[in-house]
Amino acid sequence: MDKKIKIALVCLIFLFCSLKVTAEESRPLSLEGAIGEALLYNPEISVAKRAYEAANARIWQAASLKDPMFEMEYNKMVANRMLTGQPMKSFAISQEIPFPTKLYLRAKIAAKLAKMAYENYKFKERQIFAEVKSVYADLAMIYKSIDVMLEQKNLLEQFSASATTRYAANEATQGDALRAQVELAKADTELIMLEQKRLTAQARLNVLMNKDPKNEIGAPSPEEPVSRLPALERFYTTAERNNQELKAYRYGIEKGAAAYDLAINEMMPDFVIRYQQMVQDDRAVGNMWAGMLGVTVPLWFLEKQSFGIKEMKAELEMLKAEYRAKENMVLFDIRDSYARVEANKKVVELYETSFIPQADETLKASLKGYASGKTDFLTLLDGQRSLEDFKLEHYKAILGLRVALADLERYMGITMDEMEEKDTNDNKEKN
Repeated sequence: MDKKIKIALVCLIFLFCSLKVTAEESRPLSLEGAIGEALLYNPEISVAKRAYEAANARIWQAASLKDPMFEMEYNKMVANRMLTGQPMKSFAISQEIPFPTKLYLRAKIAAKLAKMAYENYKFKERQIFAEVKSVYADLAMIYKSIDVMLEQKNLLEQFSASATTRYAANEATQGDALRAQVELAKADTELIMLEQKRLTAQARLNVLMNKDPKNEIGAPSPEEPVSRLPALERFYTTAERNNQELKAYRYGIEKGAAAYDLAINEMMPDFVIRYQQMVQDDRAVGNMWAGMLGVTVPLWFLEKQSFGIKEMKAELEMLKAEYRAKENMVLFDIRDSYARVEANKKVVELYETSFIPQADETLKASLKGYASGKTDFLTLLDGQRSLEDFKLEHYKAILGLRVALADLERYMGITMDEMEEKDTNDNKEKN
C-alpha cells in the first residue's frame, strides 16, 4: 500500500511539473521579455562588449615603460690583460625612458579608443534593441493578419453556404457558389503564406535572443497605443547628446587631437639609462662599475617627424569632417523616422475611425441585401474584400508606426520613456 501511494505521489508531481512547463511555454512573450533576453544573450552585443573590455585593458599598457633589459657578460678575449688572468665578468641593467609627455599622450589615445569602443558597444545594444522591437511588431502584425484571414474565411464559408442554399432554391446561379469556393481557396493560400512569414519572423526573433530558431514563441502581447509625440527639435537635441555613434565620433576627434600632439612630441628626445657592475670571484667589486645615459637625437625630423605631424593633422581634419557628415545623417534619420511616425499614426487613426467601420457597415448591408435578393454576389464579395484589405492595411500601418518608433529611438540613443523621465527630472531640478 505504501509503495502504491509513493508511486501515485511521484506521478502527481511529474504531472504538476509538466503542466507548469506547458503553461510557461504557452505564456505569450512580452516585448520587455524579448528585449531583456536579447540584451543578455545576443552574441553581437557580447562581441562589442568584449571589444570594449579589450580596448580598456590597453590603457595601462600604453602608459607603461618598456621592460628593462638585464645583461650578463663573460669576456675571455681580454682575460690576459687582467692581472689575475681571469675572464672579465659583469652584469648590466638598462631601461628605455621615453619623454614624459609621450607616455601621457599614448595613454590618452588608448583611453579615447576605449571610450569609442564603449560607445560602439552601447550603440550595438541600441541597434539590437530597435531590431527586436521591429521584429516583435512584425510578428504581432502577422498574427493579426492570420486572425483577419480566419475571420474572413468564416465569412466566406457563410457566403458559400448561403449561395449554395439560394442556388438549390433557384434564387441564385451556380456561379455564386463557385466564386465563394474560389475565394475560400485564396484565403487558404494566404493563410499558408502567412504561416511561412510567421515562422520566419519567429526565427529572426529567436536568433536575436540567441535561441534555437525553431523555438515556438506564441502570439506577442498587445502593445500600448502611441502617445502624442514631442516637437521635432526635442528629438534633435536629444540625439546630439545621446546618440552613441556621435559620441564615438567625438571621442575619435579627441583621440585624433591627442595623436597630433603626440606627433609633435616625437620631436622630443627619448632616454636610455644603463648601469654595469664588474664581478670578481663571483662577487661584485664595489669600485668597478659604469653608468651610461643615452639621448636620442631626432636628426631626421625633416623626413620623419615632420611628415608624422602632417599625417596626424590631416587625420584630425578627416575625423572632424566625418563627424559633421555623421551628425547630418543622424539628423536626417531623425527627421525621416519622425515623419514616418506621424504619417503612420494618422493612417492608423483613419482606419480605426473611418475606413474599417464604414467597410464593416457596408458589408453588413450587402449581406442583408444578398439574403433578400436585392444585392448580387459580386457586390457582397467586394464588400468582404474591402473590409479584409482595410484591416490588413490597418495592421501594416501599425507595423510601420512601430518600426518608425524603434528607428527613432535608435537614432536618439535613448527610448521615449527614458526621454520623458529625463524631462521630468530636469523639471524637478529647475523647481
